[in-house]
Amino acid sequence: MSKIKSQIQIIVNPTANRGKSKALFKEFISLMDKRGIKYKYHCTEYPGHATLISDKITSGKGEILLIFGGDGTYNEVENGCIGKDIIIGHIPAGSCNDFTRELGEWSGLNSFLDSVENNNTMLIDAGIVNDRLFLTNVGAGFDAQIIHDMNKRNMKGNLGYVLMVFKNLFEFECFKANIETYEKKLNLDLLMLTVNNATTYGGGFKIAPAANVKDGMLDICLITSISKPKFISNFPKVYSGTHLKIDEVIYWKTKKVNIKLDRKLPIQVDGELLPEKLDELIVDVIPDAFRVFKY
Repeated sequence: MSKIKSQIQIIVNPTANRGKSKALFKEFISLMDKRGIKYKYHCTEYPGHATLISDKITSGKGEILLIFGGDGTYNEVENGCIGKDIIIGHIPAGSCNDFTRELGEWSGLNSFLDSVENNNTMLIDAGIVNDRLFLTNVGAGFDAQIIHDMNKRNMKGNLGYVLMVFKNLFEFECFKANIETYEKKLNLDLLMLTVNNATTYGGGFKIAPAANVKDGMLDICLITSISKPKFISNFPKVYSGTHLKIDEVIYWKTKKVNIKLDRKLPIQVDGELLPEKLDELIVDVIPDAFRVFKY
């Protein structure tokens, strides 16, 4: 008999990882049944649906909510749960699953259920950009354009990301950005900028190697105008997090940043594009925003 007596709510994205999440979810349900865990699941049907579901099914009275999907689904759910007293579990069933890298080493569904039954939790920060929460990062320019092109071509994961990086390397034009934080005021020509809560994005690219979801800080990574040969030769360093040694990379920690761009650009939040291009961003951190299960 399970240690958990109350009913667990589960939000499932059945299209996560091109539908491969379905088989994994069946396995998960079977394991929960064997443990005698009571649950009710809700399937998302369209973009943004997870936010509506999570807001509706959580009262904020200490209940458990599990998310079966990837970074985009996590983002939607958290945007429907801010300020509520609940415990959230993240099952990596998406194509990238960058946020889950911050929760420990994933050891499988059974191990995760052990963590849930043993109430093995921690508090994590969230970021907020123009009133939208994020867990991993927000990015403007080059990286957001990559995601735009990946979506247009229905590409997923590391290979799609790398292919679109090299496409945009020859097509994307740098932009001017005015950036203000407590520590720095900069006016630069940039290839891209990211404001990070977590260490990785894009399926494991360690864009912010010093980030920590528990430190109450945001990590800013800027890449200024860089020659194509130098970018190509140094691009693999982003995967290992050693790109910070490159002269064209500027990196620091802060709690809040105001950004003004010289033109409206695509903006990605946790790997998903915002519906409109923007030329102004206000990014802040929310310390201890959510209680989540560790792996």
